[in-house]
Amino acid sequence: MSWTPVVATTHRYIGLTMCLLFAMWFATGLVMLFEPFPALGSADRFACLEPIDVAGSLSSVASRVAAFDQDAVARIRLTSRDGRPVLHVHRADRIDTFAMGDGAAPPVADAGLARRAAAGCGFGSPRAVQTIADDQWTVHQSFDPHRPLHKVVLDDAAGTVVYVSSRTGEVVQKTTASARAWNWVGAVPHWIYPTVIRRHWALWDRLVFWLAAAGTAGAMSGLLIGVLRWRRGTPGSFSPFRGALYLHHLTGLSLGLIVLAWILSGMVSMDHGRLFSLDAPAPEQVRALAGDAPFAGDPARLRRRLHAATPAVKEIEWLRVDGRRYLAFRAAPASQLLVPVDDDGGAVMAAFDADALATVAPMLLPGAAVAGLERLETYDLYYYGREHAARPLPVLRVRFADAASTWLHVDLGSGTLIERLDSSRRAYRFLFNALHSHDLPWMLEHVSLRRAWMALLCAGGFAFSLNGVWLSWKWLRRPRDSRRRRVPR
Repeated sequence: MSWTPVVATTHRYIGLTMCLLFAMWFATGLVMLFEPFPALGSADRFACLEPIDVAGSLSSVASRVAAFDQDAVARIRLTSRDGRPVLHVHRADRIDTFAMGDGAAPPVADAGLARRAAAGCGFGSPRAVQTIADDQWTVHQSFDPHRPLHKVVLDDAAGTVVYVSSRTGEVVQKTTASARAWNWVGAVPHWIYPTVIRRHWALWDRLVFWLAAAGTAGAMSGLLIGVLRWRRGTPGSFSPFRGALYLHHLTGLSLGLIVLAWILSGMVSMDHGRLFSLDAPAPEQVRALAGDAPFAGDPARLRRRLHAATPAVKEIEWLRVDGRRYLAFRAAPASQLLVPVDDDGGAVMAAFDADALATVAPMLLPGAAVAGLERLETYDLYYYGREHAARPLPVLRVRFADAASTWLHVDLGSGTLIERLDSSRRAYRFLFNALHSHDLPWMLEHVSLRRAWMALLCAGGFAFSLNGVWLSWKWLRRPRDSRRRRVPR
């Protein structure tokens, strides 16, 4: 075949530039199986929150909520800061915080408050405070509304560092010495995630996408060459190669599909809407689920409902579902009471009733018939969490009979839309998540088995990549004329 040498040359030159990167990806992927990127878990977030004493602030809370431009507000929460209730108003591009009751808190939390907030977590005593724009563990855009951040170093044995929002005074990130060390040989190199690159999102996005695309071309060309050079039916050997090339051919045929699946799915992970749809619900769908009721409601009734908060409550959130207002009293991640604001005699709930939301479901996608409603109490193939990244349950799945076969997932704990899955996004679930993380339900149910399986594959891929590094090094050391010699068919 006249094009075989072209494919072989393509594979060789891509291998020269990518084999070290492949080895790094496999080695760091192995680390990530056991140590994820640092994140503040729900339990730690609530540990850092103070109980709220709303008794002396009921009037100011009610009047402040009523004064907001309701259309510009996405979310309203009440927490406590230095023993005083504070109201956090989330807008599209920022968070505004207001002190309740007598006196006034500074609009931006200072370093002293950050030190006290960190001490209240119970992890350790603050040793040093530094105000930063970002660092390796806070460069993600999700921290943008909280910048600048107060980085508080604690004196505990774990080497804990917490980051306090200058907008809300809340702890928003936590790392430990062990997590930081492992991530320097795990997620940071695996995602090509140094701060100097990740700070520029467009640069990082294109860099990782095209590196993965080049790796995909290299894996595909290598797999094709491996099949073409396979001597079917030849006595004694299936390969024309010897030595390290023979080993590369053997491992390439046995691991080639795994390598291709991982690098291809890595490229798909950087799609960001290029080929596949995104899973974020449309703003009009979010508004349709909330209804047209403002957050405030009747101030007197709101004061009565706020007064029902127990001393253990650490967060109160205003919720709107189908035009009705609720207060979510939360004392812990798994401890919530939903209190109707508009009805003094309304039943207190732990979660919204899926059947009650059936009336609003058709408004979430006008012009499309509702094909089905399903309450999920456990994870399934398309809605699931992992050992380091749990997702809320129960949820309501609303399926529509539109051209894209759209599904919407509604968190019944908060009554909010959390995900939109159409046929394109469900395909993405397999082309990225399943191929890259092997996160099918039966694997997620057996965490140790999944880890062992993926560790074995990572080790094999790492060895295969090192073999490619060695072959590339040997080829580069050869005289230039001998590099052009054709490899036996």
